[in-house]
Amino acid sequence: MSLKSAFIEIINKVAKYDKGYGIHKNGVDNNYPELVESRIVNSVTALGCKDTKASFLSGKGFGDELNKLVVNKKKGTTLLQLDQDIADSIAEHNGVFIHANYNANFEISTLEVLPFSDCRLSKTDDDKNNAKVKVCTDWTDASKAKKAREIDTFNPKKKVIQEQIEKAGGIKKYNGQVFYFRFGKYIYPLSPIHPCLDDADSEKQAGVFKNTSLRKGFFGKTLFVTKPMVDPNLDKDIESDANIIKEQKSERDNFRDTVKKFVGAENVDGVMHIEMEMESDKLEDEILIKNIDANINDKLFAHTESSVSNNICIAYRIPPMLIRPTDKSLFASSGEAIREMKLFYQEQTSDERMMVEQIIKKLMAKHADKPDQELQLIPLISTSNTETNANN
Repeated sequence: MSLKSAFIEIINKVAKYDKGYGIHKNGVDNNYPELVESRIVNSVTALGCKDTKASFLSGKGFGDELNKLVVNKKKGTTLLQLDQDIADSIAEHNGVFIHANYNANFEISTLEVLPFSDCRLSKTDDDKNNAKVKVCTDWTDASKAKKAREIDTFNPKKKVIQEQIEKAGGIKKYNGQVFYFRFGKYIYPLSPIHPCLDDADSEKQAGVFKNTSLRKGFFGKTLFVTKPMVDPNLDKDIESDANIIKEQKSERDNFRDTVKKFVGAENVDGVMHIEMEMESDKLEDEILIKNIDANINDKLFAHTESSVSNNICIAYRIPPMLIRPTDKSLFASSGEAIREMKLFYQEQTSDERMMVEQIIKKLMAKHADKPDQELQLIPLISTSNTETNANN
């Protein structure tokens, strides 16, 4: 593949079909979700933005009683956990795969959010629908990829489920169905951090540079300079000289051991011993102890870190001050500025939060333990006057 075609594919997010695995690739090398997850988890700003967005999408769940409702008895997953898992996947990937198993009454018995990076869509049918979802824990492993678990896409009609169960050879062999949702027009969604993947990596690399500088740079080093402790004019092949050389080396080792005890075990890595010729015979010229100043410039990447952090926040539509607060006035007793920013972001994510609610409603309507009351997602920040006055 040429660089030009690879670039066009990234821009258009064309999911090419892989005949070998029977899937549509997610990314040029079928590793786009893994790339997204790696960039997010290694960037402090990206991870903060993802977690913040997930919190606003899941809100406070559906209330104390409904939140405790168990939607997956095998794993003990509650409705609140399902809500949070869906929100987390959407905050990270702009999409979600949810596995639904059925009982003998054709009701959903268990619900589970699958890792987005594990899932790929199969070939589309005549109606342009993906009939199957393939699930594999490692798509880079050819042996695992060829044995990927194949699951039908979500269709809760009784007749459809019955046919799938019979085809599978019974309810015990049935894999259930996978509900798939994504934002956007592509087969696979673009992550919220897509425009800033390189920025997230830059933030990580800046941290790596600073860490390497602290570990290997001239930071708190102590230099000991002495005259040569082993006479370079002696001949090691002459027995008498060899004995002298051996004795001198022993004295040098003793000196270095004494230095280590002097500076302390925790500072040993910061000690350097250099031997060099000196003209004077004065004691102060026999040994020179010099502390080497740190050569670490902690402001070198200050602008870069600030710039990439702001870019990531913009991609997530989050006020930067919610992720990297620097103004002490924001932490005044009222906290009104922070509350206003949270309310702003809550409004920014209202459509996505509504979609999380609709997804859960759709799935729970077919669940064996569906609640009697209507499910309504409670926002993270209340806009009621009562709570506003209480917080102030």
